[in-house]
Amino acid sequence: MGPGLNEAKSMPSIQVRRLAVDGKLRIIYTGRLLQASPEGIVLEAYWDRPPLDLGYAVLEPADRFVEYFFRDRWFVIYEIHHHRDDRLKGWYCDIIYPPRISEGEIEIRDLALDLFVTPAGETLILDEEEFEALGLQEQDPQAYEAARSALQDLLTKVRRREPPFHQLPR
Repeated sequence: MGPGLNEAKSMPSIQVRRLAVDGKLRIIYTGRLLQASPEGIVLEAYWDRPPLDLGYAVLEPADRFVEYFFRDRWFVIYEIHHHRDDRLKGWYCDIIYPPRISEGEIEIRDLALDLFVTPAGETLILDEEEFEALGLQEQDPQAYEAARSALQDLLTKVRRREPPFHQLPR
């Protein structure tokens, strides 16, 4: 499990700025730094919005998120835990431009394509139509290919049970 309450209060706060593909600000929230390395940052944050039924999972107020941001990857992984008993609800993976990570702030720009992984290991590829509608294949073919490659990288990580998917049953 994570740090104790007193230890958690002393961890640095980091602001996360989520942008749409066009650069418009979608949301700002704050997380607490759990780990920093040359590869990336791990944060802990809590859902502070009304319940949101995604159809395959329901996000509820006070659900705990462990968020994995990688400096040179085209994705972010959100590990979602139930607010009552910390039971794993699954992993929501956003395909993004590589994040901008600086002192006290992470900025991510969403590319619409997503992956949800259930606690049993089922994978659901989401929003492919929305991703294709962005027109990146013509406007930014490099980003298009990187996003498609990132999705395949995530599916491989799930299949191989690589962290943070190592908790999946074999």
